Amino acid sequence: MNTKQEWKKGFTWIVLLVLTPAVLFAGLNFQQLYSAWTVRSETQRLAKLAGDAPDNFENPAPLMEDFEDGLSTAFWDFTVINGAGQVSNETAWHAAEMEIDHQLTLRHVQDPMFETESPKWQEPSSGQYNNVTLIGDSGFEPTSSSDVVVEFKSRVDENFYGTAGVILQPAGTLQADGMFALPFDIFGFSVIGSESAVNGINGPICYLALNWIPAEVLAMNVDPELWHTYQIRLHQVSRIEWMGTVSVDGSELCRLMMPAFGPLEIQVWSDNYLVSTQPQRWWQIAPVLELGFQDGGNKEFHLDDIRIFEKVRE
Repeated sequence: MNTKQEWKKGFTWIVLLVLTPAVLFAGLNFQQLYSAWTVRSETQRLAKLAGDAPDNFENPAPLMEDFEDGLSTAFWDFTVINGAGQVSNETAWHAAEMEIDHQLTLRHVQDPMFETESPKWQEPSSGQYNNVTLIGDSGFEPTSSSDVVVEFKSRVDENFYGTAGVILQPAGTLQADGMFALPFDIFGFSVIGSESAVNGINGPICYLALNWIPAEVLAMNVDPELWHTYQIRLHQVSRIEWMGTVSVDGSELCRLMMPAFGPLEIQVWSDNYLVSTQPQRWWQIAPVLELGFQDGGNKEFHLDDIRIFEKVRE
C-alpha cells in the first residue's frame, strides 16, 4: 500500500512539473495565443465561404468620385460619425465632421467632454471614440481574369494623430447604425499617428487584419503630409487566396498574401485611436497590442479622386 501511495504521489508531482510551466506559459501569453487562434480560424472561415461561392461572378461598371458635386450617391452607400457614445449619419457630430469642397476632408476638433467620457466599449461605441467613416458598397471582387483596383489621392495635415486611411473589406461588414454585421476583415492603406504604433510601426502602413487582429503590417516610406496617388490592387491567386498590393505614385511598396474576402466595400475613415504596443518580455511569444483613445485637438485627413474598377489580367 505504501509503495502504491508513493507511486501515486510521485506521479502527481511529475504531472505537476510537466503541466505547471505549460499552464503558466499559456496564461502569460493568453492574448497572443488568442490572436493567433483568431487569425487562423477567420482564415479558415473565409476559405470555406470562398470555396462555396459561385464561379460566374461579374464585376459592376467602374465608379469614380471627384467630390465636385457633394457626395456621389452612386459611389457611397452611407456615412457614419461616432462621438460621445452615439452615432450620427449627418456630416458633423460632436468632435468630428466631413467637409466636401472639391475634395473630401475628414476633420477632428477638440472634444470638450473627453475627460468625462468613458473609454469602455459599449454599443454602438465607446464614449471617447470619435470617428468619421464613409462606406462605398461597390460589390467588386477579383476574378480569375481580372484584378480589382482602387486609386485615390490622399494626404494628412501636420497635426495628424489617431488613424485614418482607405481599406477594402467584405461587403456588409459595417451598417449605417455603426454596428458591425461581420467580422472586421480588412486590407489597405492607413496612416498611424506618431503617438501610436501597430506592431512597433507608425506613419503610412499597408496592413491586413482578420477579425480585428493585425495579421500583417508593413511600413511604407512616404511623406503622408504630401499629396500622393495610392493604388490598392487585389489579385486572385486561387478561389480561396488573394494577393494584395499597395503602390504609391506608381511604385509598389507592399505585397501580402491574404484570404479571399468575396464581394467588397470601400471604407474611408479617420479616428482618434491611440494604438500602443507593449514591449515584448522574455516570456512572451509576441508583443501585446493595446487600444485607447486620445483627444489631440484639430487634425485633418484629405482625400480626392477616388475610383474603383476591374483591370483585365495580362
